[in-house]
Amino acid sequence: MSDIDPSIGLYVEETRELLGELERGLLELESNPGDTERVDACFRAMHTIKGGGAMFGFDEISRFTHDVETVLDRVRSGELPITRELLSLTLAAKDHILVLLEAPRDTAVDELRQASDVLLAAFAAYLPNGTAGHAQPALDQPAAGAATDDNPYACPAQSGPPGIYWVRLRPSATMLHTGNDPVRLLAELDTLGMVRVLRHGPLPALDDSDYDPEAVYGVFDLLVCTPCSAESLRDVFIFVEGDSEVSLTRIHTGLLRGSDLDELLATLVGQDEATIDAAQQRLEAHVAAKVAAIDVAKKKVQARTGPTEGEPAARPQPTAAATLRVDAGRLDSLVSMVGELVILQSRLRQAAKAKDIDAVAEVDEDLERLTDTLRDVALGLRMLPIGSVFSQFTRLTRDLSASLGKEVEFVAVGGETELDKTVIDRMKDPLVHLLRNSLDHGLEPPQERLANGKPACGRITLSAMHSAGNVVIVIADDGRGIDLSVVRRKAMERGLIAPDAEPTEKELFDCIFKPGFSTAATVSDVSGRGVGMDVVKRNIEALRGTVELESVLGQGARVTIRLPLTLAIIDGFNVMVGGDSYIVPLANLRGFQERFVNEVVRTVETLERMGELVPVVSLRRLFAVPGQQPVYERVVITETEGETVGFCVDRVIGRQQAVIKSLDDCYRHLKWISGTTINGDGSISLILDVPQLVRFVRSREETRLQATDPSRTLVQ
Repeated sequence: MSDIDPSIGLYVEETRELLGELERGLLELESNPGDTERVDACFRAMHTIKGGGAMFGFDEISRFTHDVETVLDRVRSGELPITRELLSLTLAAKDHILVLLEAPRDTAVDELRQASDVLLAAFAAYLPNGTAGHAQPALDQPAAGAATDDNPYACPAQSGPPGIYWVRLRPSATMLHTGNDPVRLLAELDTLGMVRVLRHGPLPALDDSDYDPEAVYGVFDLLVCTPCSAESLRDVFIFVEGDSEVSLTRIHTGLLRGSDLDELLATLVGQDEATIDAAQQRLEAHVAAKVAAIDVAKKKVQARTGPTEGEPAARPQPTAAATLRVDAGRLDSLVSMVGELVILQSRLRQAAKAKDIDAVAEVDEDLERLTDTLRDVALGLRMLPIGSVFSQFTRLTRDLSASLGKEVEFVAVGGETELDKTVIDRMKDPLVHLLRNSLDHGLEPPQERLANGKPACGRITLSAMHSAGNVVIVIADDGRGIDLSVVRRKAMERGLIAPDAEPTEKELFDCIFKPGFSTAATVSDVSGRGVGMDVVKRNIEALRGTVELESVLGQGARVTIRLPLTLAIIDGFNVMVGGDSYIVPLANLRGFQERFVNEVVRTVETLERMGELVPVVSLRRLFAVPGQQPVYERVVITETEGETVGFCVDRVIGRQQAVIKSLDDCYRHLKWISGTTINGDGSISLILDVPQLVRFVRSREETRLQATDPSRTLVQ
């Protein structure tokens, strides 16, 4: 069991989301600096991150974000204009906050503070006096928020005089259920100054049957004498403002003695000093009872989920959790269908006891319908709009174009297209590589574009759409395109094509996906055209996807990626070879044919189909399936990457939905198999890796043709 405080883990996840929202907002402000709502959203995100950092022990995050928040507040109030330099600096601050959030426990604190101070020094130019109010450049100086002789309270000293604040907290009765605690809030206020508290309102007796030890009762009136700002006090309540009432009023400038605070508090709430003393005694008893009740509740939670760490200062570093936000409507549908499933199970039991075959058949039909719907809803829980990662690519193109000295307009279309979260996560790296190639080698510098009659600003389009049960992702640019004569020359130098061969455009573009192939004269730090494209293709095919490259010289290049909606379930056809069962993915299936076997069967042969010769592979020979070769075979015709290949099998059982099970690590070396599935009778079927089988057939055919006529085809 994890020993991480759940509330800290929640803060980490919410901060990651807030940082993503902050980045999207900053990038949108670059194109629309007058969007005041977006400025407010960026400020609120930074304010929430800062307040949560202070509450949950991320002290360096709280210290660092103070000046960034101040700068955003000045932008919000109109004191500062939005400039590209300021946005770049704030984006760098966002990256640094993420580093602080995910830094391991053993990371040197001094190094993190040094990195923070470098950025804070840059932000100082945007502060009122040109100095960072929160930066501490010297490493032996006390951290911001720490108590010192000059400032005995745990907040940064303010430039103005200290003051007295009247705080009224009317907590929600369910505050403890959200991970908050009034005792913790009072303790945190106590670190900011001298505090006087009066709790009033009904409080059930501990032995009262209506007393709920996990509920919060009454209203808290507090006077806080502090050198801290009102903003620092509000940060204490940042996570309870949504469901609890909090009011804060500055009622006095200067310091007061404790007895003066008592008298002032009595005046504010209409009570005399004697009543206050009695109320404070009741408060102490109540707090003690509440603490005892909380301890009991925590022990109950620990008994169920393991120990938690309640002290943020000693917090362990949280690990990234694979969380997913799910639409409430989808969850409601899932719960409703689970209820239907329970009813069907009850009907099935009754039918089985009565041995009523007709009733069993009726339940079977209803169960099939419900299972299909349940499958779709369950898979829908994992579906996310691909636009959730588009902002990362916006940032990538922005930063890389600046480093390359190019002007780029990045356009994202179809961000609402939904895709399995696993597919989205595993597609990030291939998409990043393709975008870098387009930026570095696809788009020309502004001067070259102007000389060629193009606008100085290039354009990269990333689009996504649903098509025939798949998701199609296209990355296109209006750059210089790919010179096929250069590709041909490089392919000849590497021995990929024969000197006298006449390859097609598609075959030449396929060379770009060969390992180590590059058309770039020099490989830059950003990318090299072709270098790493084999990894891109391999990663996409591992997701059961395909990738195609098109280009027109002088007009640009276009990469088209087709991916399945989910990796969990596929539609396919179940085929048998001897006693072995295989699944052919329906997405690759194009038809069936028969053939009679009169001669010795080879592993790869050809078959006439619609007037053309189609290569076919005998799965019996390829997988060394034991048993006698039948004289009559069915041929499953498949297509991938524009090539048609047939698979010879003994029988075609029929269509089947396959729940994919990944191969164990000890079987990862197996070729031509992408996974397994369990059949209805408990047996196992192997899922054929059609693209890999097509490449195998192509290789065998090219080798055979090369032996008879070296000029006819590519050399593998």
